[in-house]
Amino acid sequence: MAVKKMTGTWGLNLFDRLHIGHKIMIDRLSEMPNPVACVTGGELVAAKLELEELIQPLDMRERYLRRYLKSINCDNIISVTTATRREDLLSVEGDTTFLMYEGPCCTEIQSGALKLRKNQLKVKDTVEFLKPLRAHDGEKLASARIRKGEIDREGRQLRGTNEPPRELPKDGRTVLKAPKGDLFASKDGLPEKRIVDRIQQDQPKCVIAVGDVTTSTILKQNYRPQVMIVDGITKRGRFEERFSADRVYTIYNPPAMIYPESWSVIDTAIHDEGTSLIDVEGEEDLMGFPAVLLAPDGSAVLYGQPDVGIVWIPVNRENKKIARQLLEKMPIIKS
Repeated sequence: MAVKKMTGTWGLNLFDRLHIGHKIMIDRLSEMPNPVACVTGGELVAAKLELEELIQPLDMRERYLRRYLKSINCDNIISVTTATRREDLLSVEGDTTFLMYEGPCCTEIQSGALKLRKNQLKVKDTVEFLKPLRAHDGEKLASARIRKGEIDREGRQLRGTNEPPRELPKDGRTVLKAPKGDLFASKDGLPEKRIVDRIQQDQPKCVIAVGDVTTSTILKQNYRPQVMIVDGITKRGRFEERFSADRVYTIYNPPAMIYPESWSVIDTAIHDEGTSLIDVEGEEDLMGFPAVLLAPDGSAVLYGQPDVGIVWIPVNRENKKIARQLLEKMPIIKS
């Protein structure tokens, strides 16, 4: 077995939906000798976690953790690694301090890898349990609660949802791209200008813009939608423009799927005072469904069709019925 040099302190966590609790762990790690932030997975994850099928892929969790460390100038202080097997922790040489939050995964690691370290390597590790962080509702903050749509990554309470996670079959994706509203075509002039003219005329109860280009062009017409849903991706690649709003949410929603946290955050954003920005890790390709079904009648959902224009979907009983019928055809993701 390859032996790693003594690291001093390891922070062990799934780091799923990088949230404020993870940031507190990072703060503590930065004060410790030779700190390593370890993203766990595989056999180091406890069995039967809530909505475990919706946990972000290991490489994504590692990538966002590295990005965060760089943003706070800690990438040269804290090393990042991953561990998916007990042997990964057995290869850590010498007495080591392990930082963890108490929970199912912590119990799995203690009874498994750390017990083996004690019995086989005869090391004297120290386990430091971080104080549980409370969300705004007074309950414990955990990634599972974020996956369920109970709270967001800052611990703010959301409206919640009973919607299950769904995935759109490949054979149904072409049909869903068809406009189900009024198309404002680029060939007839700037669609965003005509969209804003109609907004000023119709005065929708809530305007929801889905997509980076749609949001950007409408903002440049000096109109700010109440809800903006973006993912930093366009047909031509990364979209570098950054947006702002009175309240900002970050959600994880993979392509061709709709997760519970998406429903809950969109519902909360619609009811927020002021403007809200929803930044999607993944893709916002199906976010129009929750938007149409959750927005009050008399609202408008806007999304772009690349090289064609912007589609205006009026939120009314008929479109809600159509959206629900299409949604029900999407299989539920079992977890």
